[in-house]
Amino acid sequence: MRNLKYFLIKNKMIIIIISVILICAIAISIGVYAQITNRSAINSEKEENHDYEDLENNFDDMFTNTINKEATAKQEINYDEIIYCAYNIKEEKENYNIDAKIPFFKIENNITEKINKEIYDIFARTIINIVENSNEHTIFNLDYVVYVNNNILSLVIRCKYKDGSNPQRNIIQTYNYDIDNNKLVDINEIIGYKNLNKEDIQKTVFEKIKEENAQIKNISDQGYNVYIRNENDEIYKVDNTPNFFLGKNNYLYLVYAYGNNNYTSEMDLVIF
Repeated sequence: MRNLKYFLIKNKMIIIIISVILICAIAISIGVYAQITNRSAINSEKEENHDYEDLENNFDDMFTNTINKEATAKQEINYDEIIYCAYNIKEEKENYNIDAKIPFFKIENNITEKINKEIYDIFARTIINIVENSNEHTIFNLDYVVYVNNNILSLVIRCKYKDGSNPQRNIIQTYNYDIDNNKLVDINEIIGYKNLNKEDIQKTVFEKIKEENAQIKNISDQGYNVYIRNENDEIYKVDNTPNFFLGKNNYLYLVYAYGNNNYTSEMDLVIF
């Protein structure tokens, strides 16, 4: 009887020890898995942020005066019949140097006619004014790029404008055209198309501008003349974003080109 009791106690202790070992092993496994998962998430976030940095750094390189059909674009459509280079102006005189490729929509309807008129008024009329009235040396370079994602055609125009002794202006103008429904697409439709969270976008924009301003302030404190952002400006509200487009690989660009209204080449990009 005593041996039986000793045997039962011994077996019970063995079971307890095994249970403790199993619990510890499970806990360690969970911890290791959590670390691996967390590390993967961190690495993924770092890679994503690195991608955004590359896109920002290579922004100027995208303006190739071409139409880029992304993987989701409708292959059966001839997009050259929708948009084209309407004016290719290259002229150098004593008072000016102009190199401009101005895109227009080739299809004719109320929406495209309005877009074409706006492009003409902003850029072509400026060129005419430079040729007829420029007294100081002026440099005017204009290029564009087109991206097509699904039924959304995004036209992005970039102008570098140096007027005499004034600082260079970098001007960006974008148009997002719904080919199927013949209309301009607004920022909220793009956000819905990309399944993004508007509040997250708004938070990212505010953080980006605040961060940029902090860096600019450090430069300003050293005596340099820099462009200071007004963090309370209404343009930083998502609904008021002045220029945006869908680019390569369906990335959404929010563009804050301060040269559109000021003598500055400063620009902020927020990419999703």
